[in-house]
Amino acid sequence: ICSDPIPSCGKTCNKPLPCGSNETIHICEKLCHEGCCGPCTLTSTIKCRCGSKINVNGLIFTCEKRCLKKRSCGRHKCGELCCVGVEHTCSLVCGYKLNCGLHRCQELCHRGNCQPCWQTSFDELACHCGGTVLFPPIACGTKPLECKNLCTRRHKCDHQVFHNCHSEEKCPPCTYLTQKWCMGKHERRSNIPCHLQDISCGLTCNKVLLCDLHRCRRICHRGECLAKGACRQPCVLPRADCGHPCNAPCHKGTSCPRNTCAAKVALQCDCGRRKETVVCTEAASAHQRYAAIAMASKLSDMQLGDSVDIGLITKKEMKQAKLECDEGCAALERNRRLAVALQSYPSVDPFNIRTSSSTYSDSLRGDARWFVVSGGDTARQDALDCASVEVCFW
Repeated sequence: ICSDPIPSCGKTCNKPLPCGSNETIHICEKLCHEGCCGPCTLTSTIKCRCGSKINVNGLIFTCEKRCLKKRSCGRHKCGELCCVGVEHTCSLVCGYKLNCGLHRCQELCHRGNCQPCWQTSFDELACHCGGTVLFPPIACGTKPLECKNLCTRRHKCDHQVFHNCHSEEKCPPCTYLTQKWCMGKHERRSNIPCHLQDISCGLTCNKVLLCDLHRCRRICHRGECLAKGACRQPCVLPRADCGHPCNAPCHKGTSCPRNTCAAKVALQCDCGRRKETVVCTEAASAHQRYAAIAMASKLSDMQLGDSVDIGLITKKEMKQAKLECDEGCAALERNRRLAVALQSYPSVDPFNIRTSSSTYSDSLRGDARWFVVSGGDTARQDALDCASVEVCFW
């Protein structure tokens, strides 16, 4: 009868389920039954709304990826999670100041310039002195008309006013030419505009510093000379041993440090041919060596029975360091004496002893030539040593 239950055939249901995807269709795996098939026990792989993530065992889901595309305004980013929008319309308020400078744009964020301020004033707009008046309605941001009268505001100085009435809060700077002292009180400058306060003359400050030994080397300035602390200029006190300046950083109230003197000293030998520039310490060692040689020479003279004044060694001229004469100096001195003996130069100059013309006779030249030829190697070497004269004569 019609009320009897429908018997089951015992086969698998195999009805298509609403889940799955376009590529895979899920079917009911239960035995033949009545009613709906129930939930699917299989799994399916699907994508989120924006298509960037894949999920399992879900029908609709959103990922956590934030959209970084620009909105329609071109200023802000979208920032929506799993965004599927196309236009990305900006929903923020613009908020930019309008051309009036008093109000802000209340429209949605947009591209391009904002619209002019729509607010209007119904009060009269006059200049500061009241000479020119603009009647309402007046659009927001309208400036007062230009007034031809002189400015009547109170100024800091008493000079004559040359600018017209204006709507700005501050008056233009006063350009009246005056005389003003420079910042360091060195000189009084002329033709200086009134509004200029700090005038530099360009000269060195030259004020005595707190150490009472140095003067300020900065260009004319304002404020204290030692803005960065104590004086750091080189000490000018003389050293006890050599007399050169200390040159250590200024140390007022303390003794000069015992360090090596690095001053340059010009030295020369007794004849003046050798000249060198050395450090003071090297010059001191040369002086000690020179003084020791002089003392030894004096002592040898004393042993021979000669009377010697030891005080000469300690004189000021003996304390000056000198270079020792070398073989070149000896040859130069020998040439000078030979030139004096031959009376070839009225004024003998050991550094310029060659002349373009010779005053020797032919017979003297012949004798000298014979001497060089017949004297052998020793005579030739002596002749070469006398290079500053043309003839060697004994």
